[in-house]
Amino acid sequence: MVTLFDSSKLPVLAQVAGAIAGLLSLALIPPAHGTILIVSITGDRMAEIADAALATGARIARRGPGDHSLIVVGDRDRLIHLSRRGLIPLAAPAILCGA
Repeated sequence: MVTLFDSSKLPVLAQVAGAIAGLLSLALIPPAHGTILIVSITGDRMAEIADAALATGARIARRGPGDHSLIVVGDRDRLIHLSRRGLIPLAAPAILCGA
């Protein structure tokens, strides 16, 4: 019988998948200070996201790429606490967020 999956390769596949996931997560870590994308996972309106970001001392830069996102300039250490409210600060790569 011919099998298409060789279970002896499972540890290697898991290691490769872990490395890819690790690299992707590193790409999403926001900078210590600078342009940061804030994404609402709870469906907050733009005004609610802006109010929360402004309360941390961040400056609004522009709308984010999605309906529930906003691009700000601020400090990661202050913005990271927004995650308790369902607002996730992420890196704002130019390919997704524009220049």
